[in-house]
Amino acid sequence: INLMINRKIVVRTKYQLSKNNPDGKYQKNKIENIDKYTDKMLDYYSNIDKKALSLIDYYTGKINKHEDINLILENGKYADKNELERRKKYIAKQVNNSNLWQMIISFNNDYIDSHISLKDLEQIISKDIIPQFLKHMGFNDIKNMQYQLSLHSNTDNYHFHIAFMEKKPNTLNSNNKLCYRRKGKIPIKSINFLKKQINLAIEREFEFKPKAIEINKTIDNIKDYFKTDSYNNILKDKNNILLEEKILSLGKLISEKINSENKSIKFNSIYDEEIKELTKEIKKYLFDTKDELIISKKQFIEKINSMNDYFKSIVKMNNISMKEIDLSYTNNKEKYLDNYILNAIANYARYNYKKSIDKIKITGDDIIHSIILSNYQKNKNVTKKNILENYYHKGNNKYIMKSNIRNSIKRINDELEEAANEFHKLFINENDKVL
Repeated sequence: INLMINRKIVVRTKYQLSKNNPDGKYQKNKIENIDKYTDKMLDYYSNIDKKALSLIDYYTGKINKHEDINLILENGKYADKNELERRKKYIAKQVNNSNLWQMIISFNNDYIDSHISLKDLEQIISKDIIPQFLKHMGFNDIKNMQYQLSLHSNTDNYHFHIAFMEKKPNTLNSNNKLCYRRKGKIPIKSINFLKKQINLAIEREFEFKPKAIEINKTIDNIKDYFKTDSYNNILKDKNNILLEEKILSLGKLISEKINSENKSIKFNSIYDEEIKELTKEIKKYLFDTKDELIISKKQFIEKINSMNDYFKSIVKMNNISMKEIDLSYTNNKEKYLDNYILNAIANYARYNYKKSIDKIKITGDDIIHSIILSNYQKNKNVTKKNILENYYHKGNNKYIMKSNIRNSIKRINDELEEAANEFHKLFINENDKVL
């Protein structure tokens, strides 16, 4: 995708120096009656006949019936008539101190219509592009800038009219002190920056948005497996005794070590390493053993990689810095999903422990038989004794209830007697030997 298509964007500028600007007396075509000029400027901007019409408004019959007018403010919202009049007076007064800058940004209609909706374009220009542009021009704090814009479609090219000025001294001088900007001419490098950012934003909307939607779909699909009220809640697998025991063990740890009356806890606020380790262990176990999660995770990674490839293509094709691309997007998506899952596991474990502590009793027999069954299905050419030895030598016994297992071993059938004796030895520590 060749994003450097600035020929599709034309920028024209003009400015009126402030009355107190030392260079003002040398300015050609100086405006004598700024009040009338401001009224005329904003009335032209907000002219409803020049507004880009929405098909939704057309079919619902709302054309020309809005209280809002065709003047977009800094927050991306439309002004009403009261705000229009307030801005006329404000600009006429503030031009005593601040220069008044105006721009027209024109587009190729076919390019816009095939890449982005006009409503989205208005939002991107007002809330994203203009702040970046003003920062590039050298203004210190965007909050101290006043601007408004209008999108017109009454010519062969969609075009924005934009006017901006400083609310207070907002330009650092050579002494590193804030003052009103003296220069009126907008630097060509800032205009080129503006064009590049608009192109990137439009192409980003065209390519990025569908990819982002696909990523969000895969995230929602995975999240559904961890929602308490979801039919697909994967944490409620009562047939998996090992998983259930781990969840109960985690719930017990959280209840004992975290004194919180909040309805929910956040994994990132947990500092106990044992709790964090077990929570991550449960998450890994689920994504290693549950087919539905294995498939969903694969789809998620594919979507993330596709988005990253898109970001890399922008850098490669346009010879721009990686800093100009928001590479944090995919990283944040991965972090968000990871945190969501860990939060869900921790909160479900705490809730399930409180609910089940007096109702669910897991015996050592249950755990042993579950271990043997799951491992026997993987490798049928192995004895029960070897299954138990291998399982515990791999360090999987950290959270098993040892006392229950010891008692249950005594009741195991003759076929498991030899395995039970070997299994019992694994729980004998140095203190046991002394006693």
